[in-house]
Amino acid sequence: MTAFHPPRLLRALAIALATTTLPVLAQQPSAPGGAPAPFMIAPPAPAGAAPTAPAPTPITPAPTAAMPSTALPSAGGFGFKPLLPAARVTLEGEADTRNWAFYLTQDEANSDLALDVAFQNALVVMPEASRLTVRINGERVLETPVASSDRLARLSTNLRKGLLRPGQNTIRFEAIQRHRTDCSVASTYELWTRIDGAGTKLNFRSPSATELRLRSIDDLPAIGTDENGQTTIRIVAPGASSAAAANMIFAVSQATALRGRYGQAVVQVSERAPGRARPGTLTVVLATTAELPDLLTQVPEEAKARSFVGFVSDARLGPSTLLVTGASWPDIENVVATLLTAPVSRPTNVNRQLMDTSSWHLPNAPFLSEARALRFSELGIASQESSGRRLRTRAVVAFPGDSYANAYGEATLYLDAAYAADVLPGGSHLEIFVNGNVAATVPFNATSGGLLQQFPITVPLRHFRPGINEIWLEAVTLTHSDQACGPGATLPGRSRFALFDTSTLSFPDFAKIGVQPNLAAVAGTGFPYSLATRIPLILGRHDTANYGAAATLVARIAQRAARPLAVDALATVATTDDQPALIVGAAGQLPQGILPRVGVAENVRTTWPTRADTVLIAPENDAGAIFDAVINRFQGQKAPGPQEQAEPTTDALRDRWRSSLGGPLARYFVAFDQWLQRTFHLSFAQLRIPSSGGGLYEPADGTDMIAAQAVDPASRQVWTAFVARREETLEATVSRIVTPGNWAKLAGQVTAFRGSQDVHVVEPSQTSMVMTRSFSLANMRLVLANWLSSNIGVYALALLGACIALGISTSLMLGRLGQKP
Repeated sequence: MTAFHPPRLLRALAIALATTTLPVLAQQPSAPGGAPAPFMIAPPAPAGAAPTAPAPTPITPAPTAAMPSTALPSAGGFGFKPLLPAARVTLEGEADTRNWAFYLTQDEANSDLALDVAFQNALVVMPEASRLTVRINGERVLETPVASSDRLARLSTNLRKGLLRPGQNTIRFEAIQRHRTDCSVASTYELWTRIDGAGTKLNFRSPSATELRLRSIDDLPAIGTDENGQTTIRIVAPGASSAAAANMIFAVSQATALRGRYGQAVVQVSERAPGRARPGTLTVVLATTAELPDLLTQVPEEAKARSFVGFVSDARLGPSTLLVTGASWPDIENVVATLLTAPVSRPTNVNRQLMDTSSWHLPNAPFLSEARALRFSELGIASQESSGRRLRTRAVVAFPGDSYANAYGEATLYLDAAYAADVLPGGSHLEIFVNGNVAATVPFNATSGGLLQQFPITVPLRHFRPGINEIWLEAVTLTHSDQACGPGATLPGRSRFALFDTSTLSFPDFAKIGVQPNLAAVAGTGFPYSLATRIPLILGRHDTANYGAAATLVARIAQRAARPLAVDALATVATTDDQPALIVGAAGQLPQGILPRVGVAENVRTTWPTRADTVLIAPENDAGAIFDAVINRFQGQKAPGPQEQAEPTTDALRDRWRSSLGGPLARYFVAFDQWLQRTFHLSFAQLRIPSSGGGLYEPADGTDMIAAQAVDPASRQVWTAFVARREETLEATVSRIVTPGNWAKLAGQVTAFRGSQDVHVVEPSQTSMVMTRSFSLANMRLVLANWLSSNIGVYALALLGACIALGISTSLMLGRLGQKP
């Protein structure tokens, strides 16, 4: 006789409900093949407004990504423009949004355009209750069920005339996703929809229009990106190997990257015409007037008689080729400084208010150089309600490169929010993440709901770093229906949580002083190169590959600094003087003796390029696990669990040996140390006195590139080196390092890159400080507070000395007064 299991019956009913179209949604038309057709809803017209054009009819998913034969070439000579800032954009959880900017020329904005979207979602997403919405300039242009787990769905819709405008436009992706069967919070992390970069683009559909071109320097942002979110700047310079052209290559690459507002720019340098460009590619011809006939099929008349900077149409290089020319290199230098560099130059003594993040996030990040309070409405977080188990919102803020608040100080979030009466206390809570670290947790303890008005939540500043910082707010709300998880429990219902845009994130004033070495400051704001009047650049070799790699890095640093850098590409070790230096090249190319000056062993030049790395072969069966279990049993160790497969860290290994060799007292010592870390974020290691220990770094197996920084003993200036393992992979490795995800991981004294995303950071054993602002007692007090918080051993000794001095002085004073202590 079969037993009756109510939970299994409920789960079966839930699965049946998830795989059956709801009655209301069943009335929608379906596309051929059974896939639900997307539908578009025009925004409601305000009362009294003039009637608008009817909404476009739904377009069924296209079977392939083939472009129509009448596609109009865009600014780069193509019939489409990729839109994503990366190869893919992922929308996660029950509700997620991503919005950024893209740019069009006047001709592109006036063209007949269609929006193509390609996406794929997780298998567990319930299509009947999940929706993907696309908005352009605030208008909803596409909405479709999230129902493509087995293949890449391709959708297309025509855009109405007048929706797009010249210059900046915004695009926003919104995803509402529900799980098919599971009601737990953990199941919300299984929900995702990935937007594909190769299939998401604008298509030009004007058969009678002429080829679109960039017409002025202000159109540079319209170059856009390729399918991977990358913008390639190809500089064609016949005299690239000459001394006169070197500095101009770096000046032009920085100016175009800054004026184009490219989020991920890669520079390629060549001496000959490379052929027609791909989407997201800007071709720059940098040559004297006498060299132009060998590069262009026809030299423009205006470029024959005078210095010229502008776009030309060339049959060999494309319709939007940026020509920078003059009778001589001094003439070219003058015209570049006047027309390209000057408009994006910024005085070093003027603080900026915003940091440009428009290529991947809107609004731009507020730049915090002093105490400031930011409302959620300023951060792009709107008032919203959530009926799901987990609500997640994000914001970005930026800190200066000389911020010094890693050990003290607290920001305060004054929260305006509400949660419903059926939200269960205990498991329900609000969490705040800063750069992926949990910064604060607030439980929802009221049994009858709660209305939070300016509720203060402390957020430690130690999680913030120079440059861009990402902040996430996650509200987890559980109810009795989640525990029962009956049929339809995952569908949207009554709102559980509300977040109001009147919430405020308040930052106090913090210490500002330069810390060296600190690669995070270079990656975040270009510090200290953003303040230098001249930057010596030492190259491994003066060829096009080294120029391209170095120009890519310099352009990336200039973007973070928000100003072009004065680079001296002809510098040598002997001419670095008193300015911070940059070193770029392959290990075997660099001059002898230069690596130890940035903290890297000298033998790396010869051993690293030829080293045979260890190849790890994964077992094909469970024999390895059986072997490990047997060895662990004989050694008396616990078998590692699923989350313990990685190699133990040095601290964990040391603690295990200390507890095993030191007897019961050592075990109590280790347990007390761990309790201190969990409760007060302190450890006995922090009580050590700072020392100047630490040897020269040698890269581990599989390392492709290392970024190292040190203070040069002779000049007392920062030297930063980007060293690739092999010269033939220098440009490719650098282009991978400057991607936003990898660039944000630069930190410490040495950052080693292995593969596409594996990063190892080595913190400095000793740091120095440099004044970046005029002397202020208030600032120095904050600097001292942070330094003592970082070195509590010194603080404890100073406090002990102060107490002893106070006791002695008190005893002496009482003795002089004739009183016995």
